[in-house]
Amino acid sequence: MGKDKAFLPLCGKPFIQIIAEKLSKYSDRIIISLNKEKNLYTDYLKGIDAEIVYVKDKNPYTGPLNGIISCYEEIKSSFVFIATCDTPLLKGELIPFFLKRIGNYQAVVPEVKGKLQFLNTLYEKSAIHIAKNLYRKGEKSLYRWIKDIETLRITEEEVGEVDPHLYSYWSINTPEDYQRIKKVWEEKYGC
Repeated sequence: MGKDKAFLPLCGKPFIQIIAEKLSKYSDRIIISLNKEKNLYTDYLKGIDAEIVYVKDKNPYTGPLNGIISCYEEIKSSFVFIATCDTPLLKGELIPFFLKRIGNYQAVVPEVKGKLQFLNTLYEKSAIHIAKNLYRKGEKSLYRWIKDIETLRITEEEVGEVDPHLYSYWSINTPEDYQRIKKVWEEKYGC
């Protein structure tokens, strides 16, 4: 994208705020993994109905596993929903949906369009501990991490029960992706 996706606006609200608002309906505590200074985020998140905990990435810009393990010490519950800042169409309803399915697994990982979705899904805290140990050994791959944890893979048809268009897994990587999301947002919510 050439710019921080967390601050891209949809009808005047940045993605980070839209996603935090959705998550706050299901959790009273949201941990934000930062690769920039905290003050860039606080104005957008001050009205969120949840405690916001800011954690600076241990090694900024080294990938999502770094952000995940950087937050480990702040995770107070048994489960953590790991969301990404570039999916503003995320359905918060996935949280209770995945909680019902996780059972004795350490993660619920959807497969959408033939690709495993490691973000916008649910993990047991013990899975994050395993990620931390792998990262310490120099491993930065989400694929490698998933091989070491007990994972329930679910189909896109199952995810479609909650998110029929699979919008929760539409991430933004290009200006064209951004325009596509803006169009869907305007059709769905107006401005």
